[in-house]
Amino acid sequence: MFKRILSYAGVSGLALALMGGAMAATKVKIGYSASTAFANAYVAADQGIFAKHGLDVEMVLVPNSSTTPAALIADSLQVGPPTAPVTLQAMENGLDLVILAGGGVTDRTASEVGVLAREGSGIKTAKDFEGKKVGTPGLNAFLHVMFREWMTRNGADWKKTTFVESPFAQLGDVMKAGQVDAVVTGDPFKTRALEAKQGYLVANYVSDMGDGIATGWYVASRKWATQNKEAAKGFQDAIREATELAKKDPAILRKAIGAYIKLPEGVLAQVQLPALQAAVTPEQINDWSKICVSQGLTKKPTDPARVLWK
Repeated sequence: MFKRILSYAGVSGLALALMGGAMAATKVKIGYSASTAFANAYVAADQGIFAKHGLDVEMVLVPNSSTTPAALIADSLQVGPPTAPVTLQAMENGLDLVILAGGGVTDRTASEVGVLAREGSGIKTAKDFEGKKVGTPGLNAFLHVMFREWMTRNGADWKKTTFVESPFAQLGDVMKAGQVDAVVTGDPFKTRALEAKQGYLVANYVSDMGDGIATGWYVASRKWATQNKEAAKGFQDAIREATELAKKDPAILRKAIGAYIKLPEGVLAQVQLPALQAAVTPEQINDWSKICVSQGLTKKPTDPARVLWK
């Protein structure tokens, strides 16, 4: 009888432990941009990897990454996708943010990001963009800043170019309508614009910059990461696991992209899969810091040791 009671107690204890584990999942709102640079988060959500690591995740589409730092500080998002320039500017302006994990990285063989020009614009080289109007999904965000760096490295003066902001999904239509001469864009919208003959490819300018530059990363407020260390680590572990899975099984990666960036099946099949890297390195932060200082976006170098969350 005594053994039976102990047995019941053991089963009840196990049940309570399992219930406690289930209740312990931390609710996390994760912001994401409609870009393949954040595809490892799509995989983690789509394949239940966040849940496996104790996170009850809500994926929230962020139309403009420049709004993300304020959302993180306000705790309306716990993790977000501000671009590197937006992140470093926010940090220099006093917002206490940390970089948790990485997303996409540049690859010399990749073609998911490019600059497209309108038929009849006469644009063929970096110098041809001088005096022209170029659309970008975010002023002083990733695509815009990298394009200016590409122009500089190719002997052109980006200060002679006019840049205007327009949502990703509308860039192709804006160019076709003649409101801009060219657009900087990325997949899936780059592929869609080319398929619709809204413009022609001038250069896959990001891949021209070399390998390993961070194209997407995940940021949190230091306050949230400090107060939720297990959740922050769970997020890092989930991104690491999702990145490895994405590399092993491209079909899972493509499926996840389709789940979070709504695309026609034919377009999705042609979208180039991104190169992904789960951990952001000090070298990647240094690269971005140099670019931001050179363009006057920040005044001083960013210390990787201060902003990388470990």
